[in-house]
Amino acid sequence: MNYKVVKDFLHPDMCNKIYSIMTSNNFPWHYIDSIATDEDNKRFYFTHMLILDSMINSSFHPSIHIPLEEKIDHKTILRSKCNLFVKENENFHSEKHVDHEFKHKVCLYYVNTNNGYTLLDGKIKVDSIANTALFFDGEIPHQAVSQTDTKVRLNINITYQV
Repeated sequence: MNYKVVKDFLHPDMCNKIYSIMTSNNFPWHYIDSIATDEDNKRFYFTHMLILDSMINSSFHPSIHIPLEEKIDHKTILRSKCNLFVKENENFHSEKHVDHEFKHKVCLYYVNTNNGYTLLDGKIKVDSIANTALFFDGEIPHQAVSQTDTKVRLNINITYQV
């Protein structure tokens, strides 16, 4: 399975800045009624789309996305979105899914540390540790797993082509 975990991905000051922006009262979050698929409607989460269909979609793009994009070897950014998962009583596994139905890569950047994680192909567990980036081939089915220890689980999902 082709994946890579990079710890200390950004300078600590930039990591803290992104966390501060995403947790400020001025950052707009949008309710999504299922985590991965329509069948996955038991849970919800919030998102903020920075790039959609390869087009800038947010005034927060320069402060959140650009520092990450500069460290990703890519030709085209397809989508970049901030995710906020709320605390659960138990670790809930979303349905296995892929982000796009065509060839792409994924960078999942963890903004805060918690006991949630990402599960790749139902086999590889990648913990949510602040300032860590997970890179993997987009055809690998993955699952978001909620946290039980912090109010929110924050990450940034960037899909791209090389």
